[in-house]
Amino acid sequence: MMTVSLIVAVSSNGVIGRDGDLPWRLPRDLRHFKATTMGHHLIVGRRTWHEVGRPLPGRTMVVVTRNRDFAAPGATVVYSLAEALTAAAADDEPFIGGGAHIYRAALEEDVVDRIYLTKVHGEVAGDTFFPPVDWQQWRLVSEEHH
Repeated sequence: MMTVSLIVAVSSNGVIGRDGDLPWRLPRDLRHFKATTMGHHLIVGRRTWHEVGRPLPGRTMVVVTRNRDFAAPGATVVYSLAEALTAAAADDEPFIGGGAHIYRAALEEDVVDRIYLTKVHGEVAGDTFFPPVDWQQWRLVSEEHH
């Protein structure tokens, strides 16, 4: 049985990105992201792939794009979220790692079973936002304060 997980860091005002990059440097959160996604499929959109710039070690990268001519050396390229999940079918917990369009699609298509959420306390300037979530539909399993 596959558990589809979404992993994201979001500021108090919903920002997840600025100018094609993360709007903060949080080494502890980057270590958490690495440890959590290691050994799994990481599903990202084309823009996020360009931000990262390469396959992340220890993860199987799956890039979702509508561009049939797009190539991502070292990653699997697919053309829908459904295809991405099919590509990750052997993984017990594939991760959706951004960006905003992929997060929105995953939440709207109701394929997400678990959300790993880092709350960045503070309002941050940015141009990319996490889609609205009805948190009443989710159950908090664990929480850490730093």
